[in-house]
Amino acid sequence: MPKNKEDFFIFDCEAHIMPWEFRKHVSYYPGSAYFSKPAESPTGKWWNTNPITKERREKPADWTLEGLIDAMDQAGIDKACMLRESFLSLSYNGVPCSTNYHTIQAMEKYPDRIVGCSNVGPHLIRGVKNAIKELEILHRDYGFKCTKVYSPEDAGPFNHPDMFPFYEKCVEMDIPVFFHTGFAVGGHMEYCHPILLDNICLTFPELKVVAYHFGWPQSDTLNAVAWKHRNITIGMSGMLGPWYYAPMKLAHAVGSVMNILGGSDRLVFGTDWPAAPADHSVQAVLNLDMPEDLQKGWGYPPISDEDRANMLGLNLAKLLNIDVPERYR
Repeated sequence: MPKNKEDFFIFDCEAHIMPWEFRKHVSYYPGSAYFSKPAESPTGKWWNTNPITKERREKPADWTLEGLIDAMDQAGIDKACMLRESFLSLSYNGVPCSTNYHTIQAMEKYPDRIVGCSNVGPHLIRGVKNAIKELEILHRDYGFKCTKVYSPEDAGPFNHPDMFPFYEKCVEMDIPVFFHTGFAVGGHMEYCHPILLDNICLTFPELKVVAYHFGWPQSDTLNAVAWKHRNITIGMSGMLGPWYYAPMKLAHAVGSVMNILGGSDRLVFGTDWPAAPADHSVQAVLNLDMPEDLQKGWGYPPISDEDRANMLGLNLAKLLNIDVPERYR
């Protein structure tokens, strides 16, 4: 029986805005053209194109708050962790493509829909002490619930020793850290390999970690590190859009996590909007099923409605201490 989005509390762990009204001030830098004409890049075509019919879903060139809310409404997403995009390297470390103030404005306008995820990086480039100061302001004074580390644009990997005071502060303030892991469109992919989480979690076993993007293409490595460290949760953002067209690929990804981690309680839904369509991302999970041959041949457990509810929103709400409406509990 087809599953309906209305039957689940849906909470997105990663969505971005980068409005043109602000971004135009760095539009003279050549690298910014990627965001003005995303369909012209190879990544834009791959991310949103049906590989069989070649039907293409364009990414919007203007990543606005209202565009995000419209996408959430169409997809049935109740809440989203929204964060700025830095991409500071596009302006040769001059100006980011959006700021945390955009997130503050979004939280004020849509307090029931938008959850603040701070991005105070690139941490090493700006200085970790300075990043910590902004982190404290955003979480203490403005109610942000989580923070992101995007190391591909930084001066070193996210397990660089200079980053450890930042993680210590996050433990002190009980701030979950969302890490970009695996593939990166720009910058240094070696800075965000999932294996780098190992010594972070050895040093900070109380740090709440979400590893974005299934760690793809190092997903098995991420699963192994998450088996070793129970403080790691695996984020599905960015991959659900393209894997909407590849349901067996998604079944393998989710089945592998559930097999090694013993269930669905450490998987969280995400879109990475607008890099992946919100409606396709939700539908990919609603469509998710575990064929009998994958259960018998690979040891993957079947997917229940309880598993879908966990993945789509309940796990993330628990991690961030967000109340879930009574009808979804």
